[in-house]
Amino acid sequence: MATEILVNDGGAPARILPFTAGSAITAGYALQMGGDGEVDTIAAADNVHPVGVALTTVSAGEIASVITGKGVVLNMMCSGTIGKGDHVATLADGNLGPASSSAVSVGIYIDPSGAHSGAASMQQVLWFG
Repeated sequence: MATEILVNDGGAPARILPFTAGSAITAGYALQMGGDGEVDTIAAADNVHPVGVALTTVSAGEIASVITGKGVVLNMMCSGTIGKGDHVATLADGNLGPASSSAVSVGIYIDPSGAHSGAASMQQVLWFG
């Protein structure tokens, strides 16, 4: 059984939009729009503003379902040491991690299991993109 990415839209104005994948994309990662109009996993730290989050895993050239909107609870790939209530930002490996003071915060870590430490895994984030 696949991990659910969209936990709860809370009545928020979340939308799932179709975009062509410019590369292989794994569900649960933040995505950026390339100059070619295709979406890719973010491969830059701190200052990238994502267009949304991959709902499904797809190969390059396939249609990727992308969750957009604010105030949505999502299971996303997180790594490093993150405490409940910490702001998260994109990391160079595409995961979310603790936001630095210069980072574009894309959400707040709210996983019910508590703080996260270590390797990348699916964790709950209140997404505000």
